[in-house]
Amino acid sequence: MKFLVYGGVALLIIPLQVVVIHQFAIMGIIPDAILLMVCLVGLWRGKLEAVVFGLVLGFLQDLLSGTLVWVNLVTKPLVGLAGGVLGRTAISLTSWMIPILITGISLVSGLLVFLLLQTTSSEMDGAQVFLGTILPQALYDGAFGAIVLLTAFRFFPTLHRSVWNP
Repeated sequence: MKFLVYGGVALLIIPLQVVVIHQFAIMGIIPDAILLMVCLVGLWRGKLEAVVFGLVLGFLQDLLSGTLVWVNLVTKPLVGLAGGVLGRTAISLTSWMIPILITGISLVSGLLVFLLLQTTSSEMDGAQVFLGTILPQALYDGAFGAIVLLTAFRFFPTLHRSVWNP
């Protein structure tokens, strides 16, 4: 059953990212629903499931988006690993901690992508990329994560209890 749920999410999240979430772009910055899903799987289900889910989604995103090959395949499993480690080591997760964790993970992921892209093109200005793209992307991902969490907890109250009261 778990395989079917993950497979369904993997097949739906990329079109959702491209068609629906792309409409919420602010100054060219789009929230990363795939990063959010992998991070939430890491927080709720653990490291192993998040790493495997990140591999699948990263591969599909690289395959279908036309970006630099292997960037998402490398970063999305690391996002899942970070989410899993942080989810299991945090003593008490409160409602405001998860969006902050998502923001931090998105920031580190953006810096990792920048370093990977820096190896192919040395003409990028690090400060301009950080202030103009990486930081706003991380803040937008954190806000998007907060909205998704509030919506999920509104429709699934048992999910809220299972996360906050393990």
